[in-house]
Amino acid sequence: MFKRVLAVFAALLFTATTAQAELQIEITGGINEGHKIAIYPFSQDGGVNLDVASVVSADLMRSGKFSPISNSALPQGVIQNGQLNADAVAATGAEAVVFGAVTKGAKGYDLEFQLVGLQGANKGKIIDHRKSPVPAALMRQAAHRVSDRVYEAFTGQRGCFRTRIAYVVSKFGAAFPYQLMTADYDGFNETPIVKSTQPIMTPAWSPDGKRLAYVSFENRNPAIFVQDIFTKKRTKLASFTGLNSSPAWSPDGTKIAMTLSKDGQPDIYYYDLQQSRFVRVTANRAIDTEPTWAADSKSLFFTSERGGKAQIYKHNLQTQKVERVTYQGARNLSARQIPGTNSLIVITQVNGFRVARVDADGSIYMLTTSSLDESPSVAPNGSMVIYSTVYQGRKGLAIVSSDGRFKANLPSSAGEISSPSWGPLTLK
Repeated sequence: MFKRVLAVFAALLFTATTAQAELQIEITGGINEGHKIAIYPFSQDGGVNLDVASVVSADLMRSGKFSPISNSALPQGVIQNGQLNADAVAATGAEAVVFGAVTKGAKGYDLEFQLVGLQGANKGKIIDHRKSPVPAALMRQAAHRVSDRVYEAFTGQRGCFRTRIAYVVSKFGAAFPYQLMTADYDGFNETPIVKSTQPIMTPAWSPDGKRLAYVSFENRNPAIFVQDIFTKKRTKLASFTGLNSSPAWSPDGTKIAMTLSKDGQPDIYYYDLQQSRFVRVTANRAIDTEPTWAADSKSLFFTSERGGKAQIYKHNLQTQKVERVTYQGARNLSARQIPGTNSLIVITQVNGFRVARVDADGSIYMLTTSSLDESPSVAPNGSMVIYSTVYQGRKGLAIVSSDGRFKANLPSSAGEISSPSWGPLTLK
């Protein structure tokens, strides 16, 4: 079972077309939890083919920390000439309101928004206000920026709505059945990076968001490559006999961890980019795989069978001390640290395989109720987790907030979409 799980990869965050994506999201829980917020349609000049308010509402809802009020429940006529009747909107119970306008400007358009408090000492207080020039082609990014600022105003953490994802699209029968793609986090602005007749797997972003490491079978054997997504320059990193898999960048950008079997049993190694050399991390008779870095770049989490069944271990690269991290659950796989915390996201075997959070004290909190979950990927601000699951008889994607409050299924509609990797927070 352990080897079978390692062989299967996750689905794309959202289904995308060449230029843009149509998100088919089916909410299954959490819409009545989180900060209650009112988001009014933005007044917009002609020529703007984007509903800014809808983008903001969808972003905040998916984070699991907000519960946007439906348009039908919002009182009308409360915004006149940019002035808000705070008392009328406060009656909805919303903590704050977002409203704004898109007008023609020197660079195409100007996008202006206000975030106004509605309760207690914040009632009528402008929490955030910004007006920015926006070219028409970047209006969606500007809408995501509004979401980022609202998210940060409430949580104190940066929003991740302007991040990008990488993933693999498999369309059997096509001239190039396997394509490594990037897109905005919501599936829009999809861009092909690599096209191949052979499988591509497990892309991983560099911390600067400029490069991707991935596994390619283009020569019929697995090899790890690093590719600049802008210049298209590509470097072969590892193509040893046997297994070359699971590349993972260190947060400081100086190393890439991976699983290699060049010395016999699958073990954890890393490639030191500054010294141009491979360093072996583990060496025992058990299968060690799925490396992922701790936030300080000084330790590696990995999956190992050294205790009999697959569990998560942590290897300190300075002291060489190895400690077991997970004990609950028959098996635990695919660890990912939640940024800004000492908690991990894992796939745990309890009534099937489910996404769970492992807190610092070792306790496990189940985030999902499904039974065939795989390959989690955590948003760079730690708010959301994407994972693959089986829904209505088909493998598709689902999303859950890292606190388990918001849940949704995102079934794919075309081909097989796998191996998502959430890009870093690089935009200010």
